[in-house]
Amino acid sequence: RIKRLVLPQQGRAKVDPNPDREFYAYPRFVAHVDDKFISTLTNLYRERLRPEMEILDLMSSWISHLPKEVKYKKVVGHGLNAQELSKNPRLDYFFVKDLNQDQELALENGSFDAVLCTVSVQYLQQPEK
Repeated sequence: RIKRLVLPQQGRAKVDPNPDREFYAYPRFVAHVDDKFISTLTNLYRERLRPEMEILDLMSSWISHLPKEVKYKKVVGHGLNAQELSKNPRLDYFFVKDLNQDQELALENGSFDAVLCTVSVQYLQQPEK
């Protein structure tokens, strides 16, 4: 239960009032962070994530920044563009869903050992949900 909302109502408004699915309808095969950040993040994943883990990569894209040499038990990706997700070599499975429209994930509780959300949480208008 949330006791206090940190993000005020005006902080939840988008500049573009159109649904997110319209913006993400076209794939963008770009890196949103620099090489140093990617290297640091990949090393963190290398330290913390074990091969036997099942991983959910929320708000993913065509890259997950997971170490290339590690084969995980399962990696499931979520995002807003199927073309981008289909190009991600780390994903065993993916699904498309706009979390600003519906925050419910049809996934069993406790079904993943780790949940990743890299450089995208700021797009959620109601991250507390």
